[in-house]
Amino acid sequence: MPEPSPELIDDLVKTIGLSPSRVGIVRITYQHGHVTAGQLMEQLGIARSTLTHHIQPLVDAGILVAEADPSRAGTASGYNRILWRVDQDALQQLLRNVAHALTGE
Repeated sequence: MPEPSPELIDDLVKTIGLSPSRVGIVRITYQHGHVTAGQLMEQLGIARSTLTHHIQPLVDAGILVAEADPSRAGTASGYNRILWRVDQDALQQLLRNVAHALTGE
């Protein structure tokens, strides 16, 4: 099965009512393994306040996990000392729940 185009994925995300920013955060983090807030802001073109607004629900849902960045120990700003990663088990469970909610199966 061919990979869906980015446009098709964007249309699906909007149709279901998912936040494109949150989808982008999960996608980028999943693809890179670990990312910093700065990397996410740069790649998504969003401000720190917007990123914080979108990250918190993902953390609350267990999809994103914050870990200390050992290379930034002692950095003044706490947010800059965090690496984000996707909890793949939590993401897969959420996707199963969404599929079940949409199909009833």
